[in-house]
Amino acid sequence: MDKLGVFSEVGRLKTVLVHQPGWEHKRMVPWNREAWLFDDILDIESARPEHKAFVLKMHHNGVQVIHFLDLLKDVCKDPDRHREVVAEVSCCLPHGRLPDHIDPMDIQPTHLIMGYPEHFTLSEELILEPVPNFYFMRDPAFMIADKLIISHPARMIRMREAYLLRAVATRHPMFEGTDIYDGILLDDEASIEGGDVLVPDGENVIVGLGERTNDAGAEHLARYLFANTDVQRVIKVTYPKRHEFMHLDTLLTFVDRQQLVTMPYFWDQPELYAKIAERTQNLVKAHGGSYSGPPPEQLAKGPTMEVVNRDGSRYTRSNVLEGLVELELAVPDITVNVAGAPQLYRSKEEHILEALREQWNDGANTVALKPGHVMSYARNDKTIAALEHVMVEVTTFNGGELVRGRGGARCMTMPLLREAL
Repeated sequence: MDKLGVFSEVGRLKTVLVHQPGWEHKRMVPWNREAWLFDDILDIESARPEHKAFVLKMHHNGVQVIHFLDLLKDVCKDPDRHREVVAEVSCCLPHGRLPDHIDPMDIQPTHLIMGYPEHFTLSEELILEPVPNFYFMRDPAFMIADKLIISHPARMIRMREAYLLRAVATRHPMFEGTDIYDGILLDDEASIEGGDVLVPDGENVIVGLGERTNDAGAEHLARYLFANTDVQRVIKVTYPKRHEFMHLDTLLTFVDRQQLVTMPYFWDQPELYAKIAERTQNLVKAHGGSYSGPPPEQLAKGPTMEVVNRDGSRYTRSNVLEGLVELELAVPDITVNVAGAPQLYRSKEEHILEALREQWNDGANTVALKPGHVMSYARNDKTIAALEHVMVEVTTFNGGELVRGRGGARCMTMPLLREAL
């Protein structure tokens, strides 16, 4: 196998890590789904075939697809390493270790994901909580250049995912020769997740600062990259801290060199979103409901960008897209809007409303198989049509259950190897 490495968002995808959702979702009920970061409960018997079809389409496009559970089982075949892995991930438990009466060898690899004991009620002792978000493999770690960087999740329910990634990566031969960095994981002030990290090329890294990644995480990453890679600048993009904009890759992804798919007017006319939020708020109140959307004043502030250069200099830009164009990371004429081109709509408001619907179902969350060829949920028909109109090939897959977790094709994949551009 070639040495692992990711130097762009769109170089031909060679190897990717995934996790098929499984029995960990059987532990979810309406009363705990919010604590486990879900808006709805997956029908796992439907979600698994959807995920299998997604994986098969990557395979048919020449991608080596590796399932994390297979790697975990490989590592745990050695009893000593099995005990080490269980001990390492047990640091996420309330007391930092397993209860004395539990033999680590009773904790099988599947238990580290689905929870232990296998069948429980709320009256029983739950030793290990399930990790239902683990099928969003993008977040617990990410590759930049030839470095595997372990994340520091913002929510405790996801912390064990990062420790699982570290435990396997430091023991499995597939990662031999790969530098594995866990400094951010061990930094109590930092939080960072892979959905907020984009690698447009070998010299630039974009980090979103929203609900899940903070400034301390981005600054820690910048220090590490400047000291250990050829990265020349880290571009920090601040955007509203909202569940519907959970990660930067729910708002913006690369589909080709210098070509983005992103939300219309979001970066340059945030006041439009603020006005729509205000009108929606008034309508909801008129019906006696409780408004759950973003506060208009939060949206009105608009996203911003700070560029941190390797030499220590910094500067800011109020328009993120203009800032990316200035760095030659984006070309405005070929940028694709979620829900299609502006001329298809009678007004900007109509366009934004349609875009919000498709963005909620991950219309912007594409993953590139090669330059100009991406994967996306089939349901986002207007965004797909817009991509195809500018000759971007789109391989679609059905995900009516998978999308209930609020994540798309990029969220569900962790690229380990891409061809250089």
